[in-house]
Amino acid sequence: MVRKISSYTISLLLCLLIALPVHAQTANPNDKRPVAHKQEKKKEDIPFYPLFNGIDVGIDLWGPGAYLLGSDNLSLEVSASANLKNRYFPTLELGYGRADKGSEDGIHYRTGAPYLRIGMDYNTFYKKKFLHKLLVGLRYGVSSFQYDVENLDVPDAVWGESVGNPNLEDGIWGGSLPYKHKGMKATMHWVEANVGIRAQVWRDLYMGWSLRYKIRLSAKTGEYGDPDYVPGFGTYGSSTVGVFYTITYTLPFFKDKK
Repeated sequence: MVRKISSYTISLLLCLLIALPVHAQTANPNDKRPVAHKQEKKKEDIPFYPLFNGIDVGIDLWGPGAYLLGSDNLSLEVSASANLKNRYFPTLELGYGRADKGSEDGIHYRTGAPYLRIGMDYNTFYKKKFLHKLLVGLRYGVSSFQYDVENLDVPDAVWGESVGNPNLEDGIWGGSLPYKHKGMKATMHWVEANVGIRAQVWRDLYMGWSLRYKIRLSAKTGEYGDPDYVPGFGTYGSSTVGVFYTITYTLPFFKDKK
């Protein structure tokens, strides 16, 4: 009896195994319910870029433009970055900053020196098929420079002669205090967090804006006063904001031909 029950059970299982694929093949062709293997989605079509995808060189137009429009500060800057898989952009920036300005209290400030920045940008648009870039990144900057600070005589509005600077009067003995210190040495280190967009204008030519927030790491200044302007950093302080408008060109002879 037990053997018969076992035989019937095995026969029933075999019939079910045979009937299932037959039922799947003869299913209603108008049934549009999704089949399991059709639910798999295709992977996004991401463009392929080689590890090394060229070198970009750029020049900043904001510094010279602001100077031509009346700024007392002038900065000239060039940059070079390697394009790694259109995603990572290690960058080197070299520049020269200069300031020649006077303040309302009769203090004259002057400096001029080179500066350097190194860092990395990350292209958040690396999966896109277009070549525009939305970049976020970090920089480390350093500048070693000399600066002059001196008080200027104030013209007498009545007699037309030069008189001492009233903002530097000696409160005890009277008269204007001499204040003239030239060649004071300073060094400053800082970091920058930046975000910007680089749009393809024509073939290998790009243009774009970037905004940077700069934070001072350390500074060694002269004995007789802090600088007013730091080449590459801007107005001296614990932090400042910078704007850049850059033209960038991808060197064609560095691009992968494959």
